[in-house]
Amino acid sequence: MERLPVGKIIQGLRKAKGITQEELAEVLGVSSAAISKWENGQMYPDITLFPVIARYFNISIDCLFGFSNDLPEEEYLKNRQECIKLFASGKCLNGIERIKRLVYLYPTNDRIKIDLLKNVLPYLALEKDSEIRENLIRQMILICQRCIDDSVQSQKHFLLAHLFIMIKKYEDASACLVDENEIMAIDMKNSLILRENNANAIDIIDSTINMLGIQLIYELRNKVSYWIKNDLTYTKDILEKQCTLITVLGLSRNLYFMVYMNMAYVYCLSSQKNAALELIQKFITMYKENPIKDSMLINVFVSGFSSQPFDIIRNSSAFIELNQILEEYL
Repeated sequence: MERLPVGKIIQGLRKAKGITQEELAEVLGVSSAAISKWENGQMYPDITLFPVIARYFNISIDCLFGFSNDLPEEEYLKNRQECIKLFASGKCLNGIERIKRLVYLYPTNDRIKIDLLKNVLPYLALEKDSEIRENLIRQMILICQRCIDDSVQSQKHFLLAHLFIMIKKYEDASACLVDENEIMAIDMKNSLILRENNANAIDIIDSTINMLGIQLIYELRNKVSYWIKNDLTYTKDILEKQCTLITVLGLSRNLYFMVYMNMAYVYCLSSQKNAALELIQKFITMYKENPIKDSMLINVFVSGFSSQPFDIIRNSSAFIELNQILEEYL
């Protein structure tokens, strides 16, 4: 008979709360050896302790037994925001423990796991200690690999590829990528939708164009990463093409922000201060017209604009205004 995961859940909750086995033992009035045996699966807590343990960790007894797999949307969004705040404020180790706590509480809810990892992923770049960063990435990989729900496999593979790239495991990343025939399959599927006179056909096609357009933007970004080391003039040309593509395909205006930042970065590398400041001004103008309401994106820009090449314009009035605008949101 399969054992209930009570011990592992208690261990995850304890670590997420940041307390030792000894401290938990004192709260519950048991020995630290008993806590150790629970967590190692050698024995269960006394039945009279379950309400006490559940109350201490502010969860239901169902969660303690691993029976509950659903989290109310409002409560989940609150937990997700807390995880994001921890990562964004540099408390990444606390953030990953909070994620693991939710994973322990809802062990088969793969949607929660993928969504949490996806939302904190951009903040890994803020962790300056390379050893801590790699440790965090490896923990995230383990969580991601345990997701078996068919509905999250595409996102899972994308996340895994990204995480493996971050620790230079390029072969592992390549193995995660989707089949190269996927685009052909999408085209065939949309052709069938048109033949069936589906009432939502144009919406589906527009959604596909948007998805593939964003993918093209990302691929051009990869091209920028390659050429920026060798040819700044060609790099600027690629960035201009990104802007044109965003306009022609009517993609999200948020993509302009990233392109403007990258173009300003390249102009700073070329010591073209005026050109860089023009792009900073474009960024500011667009922000005032269309404010970014995503804290994750804001932190990406704060991190990006803090890089060394921007030092040549850091004291300019435009750059100071930009910093003030971004910091107001945080």
